[in-house]
Amino acid sequence: MNKISFIILFTSFLIGQEKTYSIKGEASFANGLMVGDAEVVLMDTTEKIIQKTRTSKKLFKRFGGGKFTLLDVPSGDYLINIDIGTRIGITKDVTVKDKNLDLGTISNVIEFPKYTINEYLDTTTVLMNRISTIPIPEDTINIRFVIVDLNGYAKTVIVDSMIEDSIYFTDAFNLESKMIQKDKTYFIYNDYGVFIYQSRSFKDRLNEVQKHDGYLIFQNNDTLQFDNIYFENEINNPQVATFHISDSTINTKYHSIFNIYKVKTGPSYIGNSIQKGFWNGIYTIGSIVAFQMLTTKSFKPILTLVPDFTPPIEGSYGTAITIIPLFTLGRITYDWYTDQRSNYFTPIREGTPYSEWAWKKSQPIIKDPANMFVFSFSEWTWKKSQPIIKPIMNSPPVKWWHKRKLKKNQKESAKRKSASY
Repeated sequence: MNKISFIILFTSFLIGQEKTYSIKGEASFANGLMVGDAEVVLMDTTEKIIQKTRTSKKLFKRFGGGKFTLLDVPSGDYLINIDIGTRIGITKDVTVKDKNLDLGTISNVIEFPKYTINEYLDTTTVLMNRISTIPIPEDTINIRFVIVDLNGYAKTVIVDSMIEDSIYFTDAFNLESKMIQKDKTYFIYNDYGVFIYQSRSFKDRLNEVQKHDGYLIFQNNDTLQFDNIYFENEINNPQVATFHISDSTINTKYHSIFNIYKVKTGPSYIGNSIQKGFWNGIYTIGSIVAFQMLTTKSFKPILTLVPDFTPPIEGSYGTAITIIPLFTLGRITYDWYTDQRSNYFTPIREGTPYSEWAWKKSQPIIKDPANMFVFSFSEWTWKKSQPIIKPIMNSPPVKWWHKRKLKKNQKESAKRKSASY
């Protein structure tokens, strides 16, 4: 081979070899602490794994750590995923082009968009009657949201983010950033009539009202009696169907839930009160018997409630036949006294609580706002048990088990992806 042929072959080799680059950076938690010895995965836009590495370990498990370097990366768009052992890991979109890439420090902080005043016409299509709100500056926010708390106070906002127990939003009037706890929020909907959040209390109200008689009070103060009612199970402009025996045409009437201020159930609601009273009595008897069993360290208290089936049949029924009827009657009285038959939905106007005074044509009657919170024993039990459950869920054996399942799922996912190429 002469010298000229060698030069041609060597040049062809260099041209055919694709140039690669490196990606380096540091991984940290949201509080700034570095993440040591964490898996770093580089994937392409189809989430196919290109290569893996790990962040550097900490010195004495305390100092430094968190650095990583990915080598021999061709030009293109990639996704970097870092498992830092929290619910939200670190995910970073990167583009490699013509040079090595230094990402600096990246963490698991989710950035939400900042809303500023823009010069454009508001072309939002309103699909239902929004509540009467305070005039707001024009063209400040494209899609507005209405947050309603359990007392019926409504506020026009833009929702920035929702986490496990809180909702962060920007006030549409003064553009101030604020927060409300989910425990105090009834529901949230936007200009298009889409519910983005419905509290458990709101859903329980819908379930309790359905299949009962009563009457509706609309936003314009009109009323409508019905013999049965059904709430559509949708989050996008849900409708409410009412059935009327007196209507000879037997036609169902449909209404937007955003046009309904209040639903008051009729006498048929007493069935709910009886059911609740019965279970309240059962729970009370169970608590009494459980307490007696713990104090006596014996199963005799529960055996006394079981009848003897050998003739003549005998048993101690005094507790059951006394407590259950008393609790049932007590629940009926309580529901009547606290007006549990009244269920409020879309407020009349912004900043006005749920209350009967809005429908008085004379001077308004000042009274406490009606709170729409519905107590849930299961929810209360779950919250009270968190101090016990959380340490168990965060214990090393449970974490090991979850990581084992996660790694198994990742391996199966990687096999399916590699088989598809």
